[in-house]
Amino acid sequence: MRSFGTDREGAMAVRLSDPWLEELRMRSSLEEIVSEYVPLKQKGRRYWGCCPFHNEKTPSFSVDTEAQLFYCFGCHKGGTVIQFVMDIEHMPFMEAVEFLAERAHMEMPKDSGARNSALRAEERERLYEANRFAARYFHRLLWQEEGADALKYFYGRGLNDSDIRRFGLGASPKDWTGLTNALKAEGYTEGDITRIDLAVAREGRVSDRFHDRAMFPIIDAKGHVLGFGARTMGGGEPKYLNTADTPVFNKRHNLYGLNWAKAERAIGHLVLVEGYMDTLSLRKAGVQGVVATLGTALTPEQARLMRRFTGEVWISYDGDPPGQKAALRALSILDEADIATKVIDYPKGMDPDDFIRANGRAGFDALPKYPGTDYRLLRAKDGLDLDTQAGMTAYATAACDILRGVRSPIELENYLRRLVNETGYDKDVLMRQINAGALQPARNAQPRRIAPQKQVEPVSANESALLTMLSLGRIPATLLAEDDFTEGDAREWARALIDGESPARLLEGIGDEGRRARAMQALNYEPIPEDREGALHMAEDCIAALRHERMEARARQIESEIARAEGAEKRELYAQLEQIYQAMDA
Repeated sequence: MRSFGTDREGAMAVRLSDPWLEELRMRSSLEEIVSEYVPLKQKGRRYWGCCPFHNEKTPSFSVDTEAQLFYCFGCHKGGTVIQFVMDIEHMPFMEAVEFLAERAHMEMPKDSGARNSALRAEERERLYEANRFAARYFHRLLWQEEGADALKYFYGRGLNDSDIRRFGLGASPKDWTGLTNALKAEGYTEGDITRIDLAVAREGRVSDRFHDRAMFPIIDAKGHVLGFGARTMGGGEPKYLNTADTPVFNKRHNLYGLNWAKAERAIGHLVLVEGYMDTLSLRKAGVQGVVATLGTALTPEQARLMRRFTGEVWISYDGDPPGQKAALRALSILDEADIATKVIDYPKGMDPDDFIRANGRAGFDALPKYPGTDYRLLRAKDGLDLDTQAGMTAYATAACDILRGVRSPIELENYLRRLVNETGYDKDVLMRQINAGALQPARNAQPRRIAPQKQVEPVSANESALLTMLSLGRIPATLLAEDDFTEGDAREWARALIDGESPARLLEGIGDEGRRARAMQALNYEPIPEDREGALHMAEDCIAALRHERMEARARQIESEIARAEGAEKRELYAQLEQIYQAMDA
């Protein structure tokens, strides 16, 4: 059995050498690079300008050419040239390093473990180019007879020729081999083509993945064509078909329209929609910052991606009940990502595409845009008769549950005043409800005595999944190391299971009722893959996520230390921070 306590993080990530990074920083003039984004004026050894990371009129952003560090005295952002590129271009560490290395004509170390390291950089570029070729192929086909149905569809959705060219739209062929044959003629193999889901192998034959569909290219913030969304023209199913996950595309980690939204970050927010045409119709009307999920509900990964570009998201979902429920789910995910939110409230039965085509930009600007808490309170009234005591009590109870999540005391006070006026309940009663149990529907009803219920603080989902798979024998004990578990109980239970203790014996040995309930929760994560291969993949994902969380926590600690440090100590802390960013991207 592998010894408990092996350092997995060192084994999982190949580090760029300190001398190589130092040479990269020396060959990358911070003042020159910053000047491409910010007009600078020299005063002494520093250059000064208005900060690109927050709005200001008096310059407080400085570049110290001697120390090769930037710092804003207003928003307190600072760091090396690598950190500046990460912040200004919204790049992860390794992409920023690659950006600077290319600029400085430095060759990346071959074992650098660049992002998406399952593929060598040149292999990724080859697959990106295959997708780009496909996008051009689909676009050319749109203007030919074979693309007439798709062109008619786009015209019918209010787009003109200029819009279609601007958005790079296209049509897939009506036969089953047109794109495959064209890619082969360019030198791509069937393996290349199926690898990025432009074709599929069926019964010994390779045929196009997309057949007789209107095509929407999905492009990332760096301009790479990642894959496609496709709408059927011939009535086939499914109505919408997206590229499956490939070595260069994962629908949970990307957004449609981000390539345009990146250049519009000055507006200070993103507008999140659910469909391709919602995105294009809003953009055609002049709405900026519009992005869409890719055929799935909003994911935590997409929320974190948006957080790299903005601190505020406007949720712009359909005005029907499913759209409203989806908006509430999206609010929770965006809250977890620490993103401020507003929800655009469309008239019932209208989606963003319908509304903008009927009412234009002026109508869109006039729509109610509720802060997240306000929207939750609005939806809490749905289906309730507020003219009855029971309805008002149900609303007040739901509202208190919502207000329990408000962090700011001032905001909470404002919401409580409003709720007092709406419901007639006394503020103290509402405050007790926020901190305790359910309101009673009648003033004279005697409250039932309810035994206090112990709150079980759950083990994190990733640790719970690992413990469950370990207890079920789905993954080998040798896969895990002590550092995979940061929480005390989870680490203790993992050690016991790795040492061969059965789950039953483990639970029996826990005397405290609360801890035993917590262990039960930790050992019952759902769903768990039935097959060993699926469990191994899931375990690797969980381990990677936990490792990322640990490094994020360490990065936050170092950032707080940087705020108090000076001189050489501050430079050393920035170097440590860069090492953590590098490991996070490996």
